Amino acid sequence: MIKHLHDGNLHKQIGGGTLVFKEKYANYIFKYIPKNDVRISMGVFPYCPPHFGTIITFALAFSLAQRLKKLGKNVSIIVGMVDTEPTVNDVCKIDEVYYQKNITYTGVIYDHIDDYKELLEKLNSHFGGMDYAIVNLSDLSLHRKAPEIIKKLVNEREKIGDLLFPLTKCLALRVACPQCGLTDRYGIKNCYDGDIIRFFCPNHGWHSFDIKKDNLQKLEYGSPLRNFLRGLLYTEDNKENDIPYSWLRVTGSDHAGFYQEQLFYRGAAMLDIDIINSPLIVYCPLITDWTGVKLSKKIHFGGGYKYLTEQGLDYFLNYKKFKEKFGENGIEILFDETNLWLEESHRLFRSYTIFYFIELFKEKSIKL
Repeated sequence: MIKHLHDGNLHKQIGGGTLVFKEKYANYIFKYIPKNDVRISMGVFPYCPPHFGTIITFALAFSLAQRLKKLGKNVSIIVGMVDTEPTVNDVCKIDEVYYQKNITYTGVIYDHIDDYKELLEKLNSHFGGMDYAIVNLSDLSLHRKAPEIIKKLVNEREKIGDLLFPLTKCLALRVACPQCGLTDRYGIKNCYDGDIIRFFCPNHGWHSFDIKKDNLQKLEYGSPLRNFLRGLLYTEDNKENDIPYSWLRVTGSDHAGFYQEQLFYRGAAMLDIDIINSPLIVYCPLITDWTGVKLSKKIHFGGGYKYLTEQGLDYFLNYKKFKEKFGENGIEILFDETNLWLEESHRLFRSYTIFYFIELFKEKSIKL
């Protein structure tokens, strides 16, 4: 049973970004995007329906896009589907090494894609029509600079592995077994010989990959490595005058602070890359459970949050449940709420508990 008592006062966030951005946050972002065209990048792991945090992050991106468009930028939104990660059930441990099959190989990526498309269409309609596209994050490897940067990462694998994956000290670079789809999750057994990387499958033995000759889209990256590679590729685009657009990222604030400062900025410096052109990152407030932990698809998929389901609060976990509970009115309230975060900046630099939104829906006269 959740008992939630409070005084009803909504206090303004004090300190941090709020000290700098009293208002017109989008104007500040506009000022530091040097090119006329801007691409707003988001990533999502679509192995289950969109949950509350995904809806909020998407809505913030569309709201920001609308504001930048009104200020004079040509804006497009790029939604990257993380197609190279597994579900919880598709990871196994064999001889002390973790192996996995990604959601593309298992087909899980297709189970909920229509929910994401529907959500994006609703956002597009609400915010006045924005250009957007859905891509797979494996497409990162198609970037013109990808071969050069991937080669650099492989050459510096000991240094980068130690930085990004301190527990294994290995570069979490993977290629699926062509026969069964298994990959060494953390790249523990990988063998490197110049441009050739050998990957091990516990069922079918070794298979090789040539960075120069083979299809780079077959490469899979552990999350910190994927974030690092994406940031480096976007930095290359931002600094090139012949590339007409600048990149901007919108992501959850759990990826702020140490995660970027140490795992991206320090890593870029180690590779002698000037981060002055790295993409601006707008962090979306986290939606947290009663303990202050981010509402997580993985926790839900792993059997957590039974207390939410038991109390009829599973609409926080599933876009379809949310629609059933509140209909179009609820979607509009969420979109308007996130739009307010850019209007009044003190609302942006903070987190929100599920209780905040329970009260918000009560305030808007929606029956719970």
